[in-house]
Amino acid sequence: MRLRPLPGLATSCSGIVLGTGGFGTAVPREQAFAMLDAFAAAGGTLLDTAHIYAAWLPGGGGLSERCLGAWLAARGMSGRMQVGTKGGHPHLASMQVSRLRPADIASDLGESLERLAQPRVALYWLHRDDEAIPVDEILDALQPHLRAGTISAIGASNWSWRRLQTAQACAAARGWTGFAASQICWSLADFAPGHRFGGGMIGMDAETLAFHAASGLAQIPYSAQANGFFAKPLALTRERLKQYAHPANEARWHAAQRLAATHGVSANAIALAWLLQHPQGGFGIIGPKDLGQLEDSLSAADLVLSAAEWAELTARG
Repeated sequence: MRLRPLPGLATSCSGIVLGTGGFGTAVPREQAFAMLDAFAAAGGTLLDTAHIYAAWLPGGGGLSERCLGAWLAARGMSGRMQVGTKGGHPHLASMQVSRLRPADIASDLGESLERLAQPRVALYWLHRDDEAIPVDEILDALQPHLRAGTISAIGASNWSWRRLQTAQACAAARGWTGFAASQICWSLADFAPGHRFGGGMIGMDAETLAFHAASGLAQIPYSAQANGFFAKPLALTRERLKQYAHPANEARWHAAQRLAATHGVSANAIALAWLLQHPQGGFGIIGPKDLGQLEDSLSAADLVLSAAEWAELTARG
């Protein structure tokens, strides 16, 4: 599997990132362990979780992180795998109240480290932004944890490109560690007109893409395979994935099916390969529910689309 460097990390990490939000809940621990084993065997090194994951289930809060911690310990993988977790998400019962003050960040990080049974995390993401708080206050709250070594690198999840730009300029001016990566929704399938995430979640657009091209800030997107849009019949996606239902994406769907037949892989793998080869891409978070879905996604790891094939997919957006 191709590896990519990230600022702050001593070793490069896998372009395919395993999302583990349902591990320990929707994906039982034994099944999750088998998937983690397979991901590691394929050369995967970067895992993605969050402090808030499964908190919407009775007794579910923290189970994703605890599942990863148990696997790392059981397999002796702490030195090989790199864990990225997210904190600073509002409590679900009070989404209007941000949690990006120093005490909130320290509390979430401490709980995440306890759940993971790790002394540090490779990549610590701020799960949401609050534009009412100056970026210097937020970055300042992260610096002590970076200096202490409990965080190797920091990332911003669901931050606008303007806030990212301001944050990076602030870090440079003050000699602080800035963000190593951004995490928003991005895939081969664009959002249909009028469809956007709520709840503070952000998707890729032309301005954001231009910012990443100019700044060189890494993008590690979630929903990297458009929630399975390319794996499902179009009639089904028109009904269930309305955020992607428009003619440009249907053209990309057909192109992905043709290329899948050419390469002997699934259209889902083609979509992921497109993102991994994007000049502002190189990473993608996958969210498989079982070993079959994981293996399907991993088939994109070393798949190389020709320049003509990549352009064919890109031109249809």
